[in-house]
Amino acid sequence: MLTEDAGKSRLFSEIDELTSALSLKTVEAVDSVHQGTHHMRVVVYKADGEVNTDDLAAVYNIVYPRYSVIFSDRDLELEVSSPGLQRSFKDVIEFSIFTGKLVRVYSVSHSAYITGRIERADESSVTLSEAEVEGGEKFETITLPFDDVAKAKLEYRWEA
Repeated sequence: MLTEDAGKSRLFSEIDELTSALSLKTVEAVDSVHQGTHHMRVVVYKADGEVNTDDLAAVYNIVYPRYSVIFSDRDLELEVSSPGLQRSFKDVIEFSIFTGKLVRVYSVSHSAYITGRIERADESSVTLSEAEVEGGEKFETITLPFDDVAKAKLEYRWEA
């Protein structure tokens, strides 16, 4: 099941504030400590285009100096990346981040995958347009509560 933790995370909020100044959205911001090293992973998304290496470098150059001071008692290892073409969703907040994108969700109530374009998402559900249930049933729009969504990922159509 998808979590609902990202929006409540202090780290996520801080990183999102920094990346929004670069016209980017934070998809994921997590940290952990392992063998004396502080590991951070930040995933960013650009709604009006593709994330490029300059965007990733800009995020790195803003985040690294700030958190190397905050975590001064440990070495900092920072990874900054784009979500990729077929990102598996980890948190329900990603539905609102990827509004307009094609997504594939597994619906518990339908016992099948449903593919559609994210039309809107609120705190309790996601609405997909041009939705198609695996097996052929089609909907103009379908609204799925988040507790009905077992898993989700970005869908990419490889052929034109």
